[in-house]
Amino acid sequence: MIISIRNIKILAVISAVILIPFIALNLINLSMNAKSRPVSNTVVGPDTSDITIRTNLKSQDEEKINFFAEYRIDRERTRGKETELLREIANNSSSDKKARDAACLKLVELAEKAEKEMQAEAMIKSQGFEDCAVIIAPKSTTVMIESNSTQIQHQEEIRKAVSIATGCIEKNVSIVKRQSIEP
Repeated sequence: MIISIRNIKILAVISAVILIPFIALNLINLSMNAKSRPVSNTVVGPDTSDITIRTNLKSQDEEKINFFAEYRIDRERTRGKETELLREIANNSSSDKKARDAACLKLVELAEKAEKEMQAEAMIKSQGFEDCAVIIAPKSTTVMIESNSTQIQHQEEIRKAVSIATGCIEKNVSIVKRQSIEP
């Protein structure tokens, strides 16, 4: 088995490009989830007896943050599994050379896709939006955003920012408004 230094360098760069954003997202998500809220509040009623009111463990703001954070974690977990499989194919000397080359190419594409999604999400957040998630498909891009934070005039700004970050044509950028569940 001949191991090329060039192949090792390529795999090292691919690994770094994939792992660094994943680690950064996990650290951000961990810091966001570190806040705790009280489970119950005690209110004194008109008859001076104590009434305990049970509240949701998550406020609506935490629910928004957790939805997007959980989505990103699931997305990275899925990508990690796909990356692991592709690395096995690329590193398996008994695999066909075309299969190994295709696996290496797909690894690079996955890294580029992850980077573009993160850039698009950062651009949307820089416009003042609290949180979002961007999903890049081969011919389109979807943006998930909170329903109450997007008005019609902001949709064109979002499309333009996502188009710049992903290279997707503006008319192929869809915006999905996530509805919060009222308690």
